[in-house]
Formats: sequence, C-alpha cells, structure tokens
Amino acid sequence: MFPDLQPGQDVLSFNWFIKPKIGDIVIVQSEKFKAQSVKRIKKINGNKVWIEGDNWEESTDSRHFGPINADQIVGKLIYRSNEVPCPQCESPVIGIYGRKDAICSNCGFKLACCGE
Repeated sequence: MFPDLQPGQDVLSFNWFIKPKIGDIVIVQSEKFKAQSVKRIKKINGNKVWIEGDNWEESTDSRHFGPINADQIVGKLIYRSNEVPCPQCESPVIGIYGRKDAICSNCGFKLACCGE
C-alpha cells in the first residue's frame, strides 16, 4: 500500500464491519497471500470484491488473481499514524488523515500522492 502506508506504520482495524465500500482500505485473509494483506477496494459486484494495492508496480492483487470473496475481508482500516520519515532529511512528517500531501516541518520537503 506504499506510498499511502509505510512499512512498519501503525494501523488500527475494525474487524466487525458489515458492508465494504469502494475506497475502503481493508485487511484481507486469503490463500493468495502468505499473511494478511492490506489492500484498497476498487469494485464490488455482489459478494465479489476487486482489491488493489496503491503501489501498482509491486502489489499482488486482483489484477493478478481476480476478485476475492467478501468474506475474505477480515477488517477495515480505521486509523493510521500519519508520522512518516521525510525522504530528504529523515525528520518525521506529520500529515492529516484523508489529505493527499504533507510538508516536512524541518526542511520544507513536500510529500505528495498520486502525482500531485
């Protein structure tokens, strides 16, 4: 899920939600992965859910193995720490959940998502 989530970043999931929605970041338990995996819901068709990772070049997801069953979703990400290291000076960069960019308070480097 890089760049939206960083390796080792703390997240909290809600594991008793009922209805997944497009755009939700979910935890998936599937034989397709060695361990639980975090993916974003892109399409829903009945009980079939199309999931993709945000790092398209590295992600193994529905583009490789097709849709998963909705019952393979074991949780929905509800919180993530927004502190990530600045790639320029390694200082923590604090962003706001739901925003697509953040600015390092130490060196002014702007982290942007989705080519913005």
